Amino acid sequence: MMKYFGTDGIRGHYGGDIINPHFAYLLGIALGKYLQETRELKRPSVLIGRDPRKSGESLFDGLVSGLTKLGIDSLDAGIVPTPSLAFGIRHLKMDMGIMLTASHNPHTDNGIKLFSAAGEKLKIEEEIRIEGLIDPMQESQINETNIQKVEITETYLQNLNQYFEPEFLKGQRIVLDLANGATKETSVEAFRMFGAEVIAKNTGSGIINDGVGSEHPEEISKAVLDNNAMFGFAHDGDGDRIIACDQNGIILNGDKALGLLAYFAKKQGNLRQESFVATIHSNSGLEKFLQSIGVKLHRSDVGDRNVKLMMDEVGSNWGGESSGHVLATDYLPTGDGLYTGLFLAKQILESNQDMESLQKKISLWPAQSGAFRVAKKIPINEITPLQQRLESCEKTLGDSGRILMRYSGTEPKIRLLVEAIDEEKAKEIFNILANIIQKTL
Repeated sequence: MMKYFGTDGIRGHYGGDIINPHFAYLLGIALGKYLQETRELKRPSVLIGRDPRKSGESLFDGLVSGLTKLGIDSLDAGIVPTPSLAFGIRHLKMDMGIMLTASHNPHTDNGIKLFSAAGEKLKIEEEIRIEGLIDPMQESQINETNIQKVEITETYLQNLNQYFEPEFLKGQRIVLDLANGATKETSVEAFRMFGAEVIAKNTGSGIINDGVGSEHPEEISKAVLDNNAMFGFAHDGDGDRIIACDQNGIILNGDKALGLLAYFAKKQGNLRQESFVATIHSNSGLEKFLQSIGVKLHRSDVGDRNVKLMMDEVGSNWGGESSGHVLATDYLPTGDGLYTGLFLAKQILESNQDMESLQKKISLWPAQSGAFRVAKKIPINEITPLQQRLESCEKTLGDSGRILMRYSGTEPKIRLLVEAIDEEKAKEIFNILANIIQKTL
């Protein structure tokens, strides 16, 4: 297990042991060394963006001070969504991109996401190498920074014209919840650019992710009903996720959203290898639906980086997580909630059906889930009573359900998920396994 990096960069409470200006400086030094040794360039270049959190300013100063000390050229993209930064890295031919954001986390948190020259999340091996270059004993020398600013928003928005026809949203009223985050300069402009009447909520006067955005879709649901809108879309703080709702204010379940994306992509003839990638957490009902339309579901571990790795492995160009994080690699190699929302809106309108009737094509299996604290993370296969009961329950379910049991990567907990066609059977097996977990761990 790595000391600093998690499933999506480095993240934590601002002012803690990791997310602070001193650590940002140390990371800047480490990234400078890494770029010099791997890119073999005399003067590597880095593009830096951030979401609107106030803490991002001091992290930015620390990071840039470290990079500058190592002779790295940095450009300031300002407050931009994560996908806009990923696009800018490729467009400006930078050697690396750094996004200061804690995504959907509370405003008290912040984080650092790293991107390659291709606009992709770094591989685990690369993160391990960077961690090895961080010297916790080094003193920081943080200066007030004044690096060149660069505008990438307009080019990022104009790039969308390659994928969507002009005015395809003309006559449609759409509500957007921007989570007081990084999408305030992009998503409203994009939807209007394609002809929509946009009603924007949480555009920056409030606190990022504070009871708003993708983590609180009830807000967008109410706003759609209040404004008699056709669609509602809610972003997270840095704009790589999106949650949708229909004209009746019904939130589109994340796995159903993935199913519809695969359905539309296949219908377009734009689903490579007739395959789609989701994570181990996605519902079995999604898998059965995809089978019914001739699409193979491949499951990756949790995290968009793992989704992307699996997509590369099986040759698929579509994948995602039920959290609303979707990858369409013909567009960008990282998730973009804006692109996902535009694609869904376009396909639904062209289908001459509404979102409510389309989502009914996908029947999700009943599920029971929970997390249990553990004193120690002993490998499950070494706990004989638990392993035996798990195998017995899996045999009982057969093809009519599945069990997922794994330790949390960030907490002293074991997570249990049981799905079954029969809801009572799912509850029964969940209770059996929960009982043995509490006795043995």
